[in-house]
Amino acid sequence: MTSSLNPELKRPDVNETDLYPIVNTSLRQRYDRIAACWNSTAYEGTRRDDLIEELISIGQVEDHQMVLEAMCGTGILARGIRQRFPRVQMYVLDFSRGMLNMIPEGMVKVQASVIAMPFPDQVFHRVFLRSGIYDLPKRLQLKALYEMKRILTEKGVLILQTYYTTPTTKEALNNIVNIKDLASGQYEDMGREYPRYFALREELEAWLEETGFVVEPIRTFEGVIRYLKTQEMMKLGKELWMEYMNDLPQQIKEEIKLRSESDGNLTYNFPGIIYRLTPLHS
Repeated sequence: MTSSLNPELKRPDVNETDLYPIVNTSLRQRYDRIAACWNSTAYEGTRRDDLIEELISIGQVEDHQMVLEAMCGTGILARGIRQRFPRVQMYVLDFSRGMLNMIPEGMVKVQASVIAMPFPDQVFHRVFLRSGIYDLPKRLQLKALYEMKRILTEKGVLILQTYYTTPTTKEALNNIVNIKDLASGQYEDMGREYPRYFALREELEAWLEETGFVVEPIRTFEGVIRYLKTQEMMKLGKELWMEYMNDLPQQIKEEIKLRSESDGNLTYNFPGIIYRLTPLHS
């Protein structure tokens, strides 16, 4: 179950029980559904747990800090932080109750949307967001960035690990994800845009600068995506998704390293990047 926030850490103008309507309900249900297997090998290429130690080091976490993992999933990163720094005040936030229920006790669990977090201003020394901001529609990602800046202390740090697209792959990579979502029965119309949106790197960095962050790209990496191994798609949806993949132009196939493995699984790579972000003060 989720833990209640201490009264002094509640944002007075936000009722945390009212946050659910502003998130993609069908996507939330998807994460509730896959929570028990999120830590499995089927999703390991997406999670990239091998980067966790590097994320903690980049964030320069110290004991007694207030630390938040936003859009935390099953809190794998938060667990790593608590293991290394047992005296941090560790908070985990996610809109999926199923995901939060997979996290061990000892951390404050908050079920809410990252675009309206129930925290007052400038309370966290470190905020981590690992592979999640693209789960929001394009129009809400900037709002989430403003929210994370709002809750950071003046000398706080946001560590953002995310995936991005290139001018060549933007349309294809967004279609690959959202056709998969549709084929898995987790699609919800959010207007004339993708329910989930993977921005161009240049687009993402423009948002970060607009939000008021000093942008420090740390390193790039690649996720290895194996959607068929997750077994989320229904039979007809899987066939439609595979047809789309096989019909991609050769240039795009080469750029995303699309390949067929011995078990028939289609695998592709998704470019990712880690940022260290600090609030810009005038």
